[in-house]
Amino acid sequence: MEEKRAESAIDEAKAQTLVFIYNSIFKDYVYKTKEKSEIEKFFAEIREIVPDEAAFFEPWFRAFVCVANNDGKGSSEHFSAALANLTEPIYRAVVAVKNADYLPAFFQQGLAFFLYINDTESAKKFWTAGAERGLFAKPDSDAFFERLFRTFKAKEQFWVQFAPKMFFDEKKAGERATSDYRATAKTGDALCDAVNDADFAAFDELSRDIDFDSKKIAGVSILYYTIQRKEILVSGEEKFTENVVQLQADAMISRLNLSALPEELRNRQYLEIFHQIRVTYEKSGLSKIMFNALFTRDDEREGKIAGIEKILEKIIARTKNVDAFTKSAGGKTATNALLLAAEIGDASTMEKLIEKGADVDKSLGAADFGMNYKDGSSINTQIPNSLVYRLISFSQFDALKFYLTTFRDKAKKSMTAKTPKCNITPLAYFVLNTLYAAKSEDEYKKTKALVDEFLPIFISAGAVLEENTAFGPVKKLLGL
Repeated sequence: MEEKRAESAIDEAKAQTLVFIYNSIFKDYVYKTKEKSEIEKFFAEIREIVPDEAAFFEPWFRAFVCVANNDGKGSSEHFSAALANLTEPIYRAVVAVKNADYLPAFFQQGLAFFLYINDTESAKKFWTAGAERGLFAKPDSDAFFERLFRTFKAKEQFWVQFAPKMFFDEKKAGERATSDYRATAKTGDALCDAVNDADFAAFDELSRDIDFDSKKIAGVSILYYTIQRKEILVSGEEKFTENVVQLQADAMISRLNLSALPEELRNRQYLEIFHQIRVTYEKSGLSKIMFNALFTRDDEREGKIAGIEKILEKIIARTKNVDAFTKSAGGKTATNALLLAAEIGDASTMEKLIEKGADVDKSLGAADFGMNYKDGSSINTQIPNSLVYRLISFSQFDALKFYLTTFRDKAKKSMTAKTPKCNITPLAYFVLNTLYAAKSEDEYKKTKALVDEFLPIFISAGAVLEENTAFGPVKKLLGL
């Protein structure tokens, strides 16, 4: 028994040492600051602690360092050697290593590297081997790889796997990454590229004979697309990074089956995934490179915002029906240009759309809404998916105030409009969605101040405190 415990302790120590070496190379990039002889000691230690598995680990780790040194030949040789040496016994041993999950990283790196250098034969080998181990989808036909290579975004995926910070010449790698991302942003549609570049002069020249009511970009109307583009420029790099991290983390979580895990372990997995994605995009500096390449540099941002504003003004002016295009928002609702502007709090675009004739009362579906009370009872109704409700739902209170004060007459109808299915008013929804949703005393104080500020604004726009709803009149909700 003692002998088994001793062996287990030794195995644990070896595993921890391997994790340390892995982190030192793949996360700390120690090869950039240490002498080559010091890095060779790492490789020697791998051969000592896991002599059999070293046939896989050593060439893989060397391949990573070769990529960092822009040594394409060495990278190819070492990645290929690591894959060739990943025999079934070594594979089982690698999988069994505690506290680490090496194989997904290896296969993703190898695939991204070989597709980046356009070595499709080696990429096929990596994909096939990864599919055999359940990491990739299994090829289902001869056309599988043709489709894969056509749709795989090799330049983007390379920099996701090999961040510029890992390179010996970080500045040059950053410039190459920026160039690659800029190349991927070119669409082949000159008008779309003019919008993406926020180049009003080019857009003005190219759009003279364009029918803006029918023109689509990326599957949406040019009006809708340009509002989205403007929002990213205005929100800036930080919001862009948050969105990228959320999007990539959601995609990773959706591919994993975590539902069977205990809640505590499942939540820990979620946090680890978000941390991993954040490291990949934010801490590596990759998201900044992406934003600079795909949208704007810091020193160009104000000019780009001004450019996209002028483009948007022109599109709105020449669009006959700004409400015509709708896009499914999932469930029972859809969205259009006005609702998108409301969702992101773009008051200036809202103003232009309303002045152009956008229907402020148009409801593109409805969403379920209800309140559960301490006595176990509940009240349920639906919320119209119209402008004022959209503003409240997304807590765009500055834009809400702008709308209720600037377009008071247009807002008046919605202040008391109800249906049997949507038995609620905007003011009642506002109170329930803020004051009644407060989860702490501090939050209650903040939302109470918000309600006090907005109450006269709603009343001025036509809200009636005594108007009854499924939840009672607002007067009762506020205890007035």
